[in-house]
Amino acid sequence: MYISRAHGARLFDLARSRTDSSSSSKTYKFITHVPETLENAVGLDSTIYTGLAEQHPGTVLDICGNASCLGCANGLRKDQNDPLFFYGVLNGQTQTLTSITFDWLLNGRAVIEALTSTKPHFPRLRALQLRTAVKPPAQLGATSSSVASQTGSYLLSPPWLEFFQRHPNLECLAWPIEHFLPDGTQRRTLGDDARNVIRTLGHRLKSLRVDARMLNDHPDTVEMLGAHSPQTPGRLTAFIRLIASQMRSLKVFKVEGTIPIELRLELLEALQYCTLQKIVVIGVSWALADTWTDLEDNYNSHWSLDIGRPISWKIDLPSIQQTPVQDDLVEAQKELQALSLGVVRRAAALSILEVLALGQASSVIELKFSGFVGAPVLFYPSPKAQVELSHLRHFHNLRYLTTAVWLATSHENQDLSPQIFEFWEATTRNPVGIPQYLHDTLTKYYSPAVLADKVAELIGPHLSAQACARPAGVKIKVLFLIQQSQDSEIFELQVVIGNEGKVMSFAEMRDENHPEKLQEKMFGREWF
Repeated sequence: MYISRAHGARLFDLARSRTDSSSSSKTYKFITHVPETLENAVGLDSTIYTGLAEQHPGTVLDICGNASCLGCANGLRKDQNDPLFFYGVLNGQTQTLTSITFDWLLNGRAVIEALTSTKPHFPRLRALQLRTAVKPPAQLGATSSSVASQTGSYLLSPPWLEFFQRHPNLECLAWPIEHFLPDGTQRRTLGDDARNVIRTLGHRLKSLRVDARMLNDHPDTVEMLGAHSPQTPGRLTAFIRLIASQMRSLKVFKVEGTIPIELRLELLEALQYCTLQKIVVIGVSWALADTWTDLEDNYNSHWSLDIGRPISWKIDLPSIQQTPVQDDLVEAQKELQALSLGVVRRAAALSILEVLALGQASSVIELKFSGFVGAPVLFYPSPKAQVELSHLRHFHNLRYLTTAVWLATSHENQDLSPQIFEFWEATTRNPVGIPQYLHDTLTKYYSPAVLADKVAELIGPHLSAQACARPAGVKIKVLFLIQQSQDSEIFELQVVIGNEGKVMSFAEMRDENHPEKLQEKMFGREWF
């Protein structure tokens, strides 16, 4: 069973229950929404799940509180706020249910209470995911007065604590990072039941995703984050030191939201005993560092960067150490030990990629670093960006890398964002409405072939030669942010880099709503 998001509108919930391979599966679809965006949500729903019924035979029920929903004509109309109804649905699947996922669950009081107050038991449950519960009304504490009590919205407090005690075989967990432990929790104050649940999760979990609140002003320090919510830094630190440090079996780790870089570093340090294969860090700011700190003062903002003019950086490119990788990691290991003993200050410690390389270099297959603020500037990357990327050379088994980059969209004092958007969306040689001289500029700087070469120049030299030498090369997905009217759109360019950091192949641009991309995300996900 999964309850997932409408991509973009994110206002419906989808639930599917799996049975064992010997019986047919059933599909249930619950739609919750606000009426103003129902049409958009249902349309995106149809795009994502085209063919779902054929791939997973069963019954589709549209349960909606709005009479204008056409799905209700052939579905069932029920009170989405009635926990007993959802409990009835869940209760019929107790012996077969293996996965429960909530994604952008809005006003989900009834569903949450069905899982806690009614105390169900799913002996085959392997995955529980409460994803993207970081903004009202999707926050965990906003779903119910009973769940939002002083301790009731935390994983290690009742009623969720009892739920995890009843389900000790979970291998996949997604949870808001602020809702693991109540405020003020310390190691000595943890009860035996909570300690046992942490120990069980530490040895059983293979996949862990934690979400933090997404703040648009991207605080990069603990102090700035605390200004938004004084409790947040303490909760994050408690999670890192009391829970993350106990993980031993993780293969996949994902963190999304606004987490200061110093806490990201400490979080990844805490996972040093795991053999991670996939690491995903998503936020407003680039996951690894702010590479714009050395931008000359004469630039008004990153929006004013001109694609045709080299950028002036305050410092020159420092020499990148070309010592043998093994020797390099030995020195880094000594620095990490000194850091753990408090000998050196964290501000002067290792970068995130270096920390990952210490424990995960031989096992990591996939890395994803999103966030556009401070991301490397394509065409004219800063010295700091090149130093940060240089640590990719340690990851010899890397097959997939996704990263945000910053693409200047101005040329000769003209903002080309609308034209770039149309250029990438167009299928004809010269899109209607774009003058020939502008089309020539767009082709020179923004065509997929040109951008693919620039991506190879930015990332290729820093990849492991061993990783690039494989027949399949290293698949790079680069994310670009383009302003469109009052909104913005994320585009993706796929580039395969092979021997000597050269482009093996590339694909055309795809936006977030591209049908193939939506289906890849949906059907490529694990534990759904």
